[in-house]
Amino acid sequence: MRRRNSLRYAGYDYTQPGAYFVTICAHRGRPIFGVVVEQTMQLNPLGVIAQQAWGDLAKQHAHIRVESSVVMPNHAHALMWIVETAIHDGESVAGQPRRYGQPIAGSLSTLVNAYKMTVTKRAISACLIPGPPLWQRNFWDRIVRDDRELANVRQYIAANPARWHEDQLHPDAPPNQFNQW
Repeated sequence: MRRRNSLRYAGYDYTQPGAYFVTICAHRGRPIFGVVVEQTMQLNPLGVIAQQAWGDLAKQHAHIRVESSVVMPNHAHALMWIVETAIHDGESVAGQPRRYGQPIAGSLSTLVNAYKMTVTKRAISACLIPGPPLWQRNFWDRIVRDDRELANVRQYIAANPARWHEDQLHPDAPPNQFNQW
């Protein structure tokens, strides 16, 4: 049986407090969340659900904060903070070894999966889902390591709609590591 490779940094504890820059793509890069008009993202109803879900994620998980986010036509970015180690069944989840296919409560992966499930369920409920699946299987993350990088991530998220035509995930972008559906 073929084992899928993880995009996570080997040996890193994704339950520990810190800032994480996350990118999640729609399945096969479909532009299903809206359009960019004059460098501004115009969300459709599915895009509104996707944007609202970032705030709801932070409300559902007290150990995180979503500082900023943007939903683009075919992907979403968020700057997410794990502000304290999650507690699951009365115990800290910090330092639990990662095992493929066994999620760790409160980890970055389970948070992103919770976001994806929330958007998918709400889209199905509102009859907005364009057909399964809604999301690409995995996600990209960047562990934010210092203040300079944090400032760059904040600026990147804020300016993303204005740079849409240059984006590696734009449907007309040349093939690259991020748009190989």
